[in-house]
Amino acid sequence: MKTKLQSSMNPMQRSTGLHHQRGQRIFALLIFGLVCGVFFAQIYYGIRHWSNATPPDEWHIGEWLINYQGGFTRRGLPGEIILQLSRWLMINPAHLTILIQTGVFTLFLLLAYILLRNTERSVIAFTLLFSPAFLLFPLLEWPRVGVRKEVFLFIMFIIQLLWLRSARLYTPVLLLFIGVGALFAVLSHEMLVIFLPYLVIATICAEQRFGRLSLATIIALIPAIVAAIIIFRNPQTTTAAIDAICASLGSSAPYDCLHQNERLGAITFLAQSTGYGIAFTRHFTTTETTLVYLITGSLSLIPLLLAIAGYRLWQYLPPGTIIWIGGVWGLSIVATIPLFVVAADYGRFINIHITCSTLLLAWLIQARQARPIFASATAGWWIAAILFAGSWRLPMWLSFATYTHAFSWLSLF
Repeated sequence: MKTKLQSSMNPMQRSTGLHHQRGQRIFALLIFGLVCGVFFAQIYYGIRHWSNATPPDEWHIGEWLINYQGGFTRRGLPGEIILQLSRWLMINPAHLTILIQTGVFTLFLLLAYILLRNTERSVIAFTLLFSPAFLLFPLLEWPRVGVRKEVFLFIMFIIQLLWLRSARLYTPVLLLFIGVGALFAVLSHEMLVIFLPYLVIATICAEQRFGRLSLATIIALIPAIVAAIIIFRNPQTTTAAIDAICASLGSSAPYDCLHQNERLGAITFLAQSTGYGIAFTRHFTTTETTLVYLITGSLSLIPLLLAIAGYRLWQYLPPGTIIWIGGVWGLSIVATIPLFVVAADYGRFINIHITCSTLLLAWLIQARQARPIFASATAGWWIAAILFAGSWRLPMWLSFATYTHAFSWLSLF
């Protein structure tokens, strides 16, 4: 039986409505396919690492095996938890790391899908969600990326956004979660403190001003900020601590523990000075790598700018709120600059900013029910969006930042 609404609609209106619903279902299916593609890549990657007879990878696995067996060591909290669990469960630490990485990454993808699945279909939304600097980054750069510790920040950020979407703004539970989560993230990798301002930006957007919740969020982040300052003031780890970490891992010690004179890894790199990191980064910096990151970094920003302009998001926020958002976001960007001097993971730093910004914009678009300037784009615009998503990639770090790697179609000429 037709409803009154259906009866009052003429055939043209019903056809348009059905077409919109079908298009929306297809778009949701595309988002689901994107998440599944990244998920199964990680599953395959984990199986490869599990069955590999060689020592665990010094970066993909080694970064997660840093622990406190040689005393308090930066980035050592997850590794200490993994080590203690492996002893309790009597399982190889490297294998347990793979299981935890896969589980944590699966949680991130599931939460990302929950946040993004109701995004209204538009060519701008497609460009935003299918940017090579967002969820496609680990897929396109597989197997170089793996699961990095920023996944903890992403999970915390999405949970905060979903919480704020439920309209329960001021709650001690949320603030406790933010405080503990941020401290865990910083003790996992100290650089993540630079990206904590996104948590404040989310509350500013939710309150439509810098209000009570935003101030409380900053207060909740103080323990993480203090921990980061302590680590930054004394970033080096002694050789004895490195040896203790490697010895605690036994047969699961990564490659750099077993062959310290051959090449560095996440564990042995801890003993190096900031000056060494600067020299290491300069060694891989060339005119080509600089230009590649200038180009791909600029391309990474295009979907964000399109979303802001295409949805006219400034109309949904008071002028004072926009100033606060710009100031806090600018603080995070400026704080990232030293990372490009001391570390070669340029793609990683860009990806964290793009991921947090994309999640925030997608949440804001849904929360304000914003409509794009042109809701129904022509086939030409959709083709351009698909070509944008498929014509480039964001290199993980400097040694991969070549023209042919970032733009594989150049090899055809």
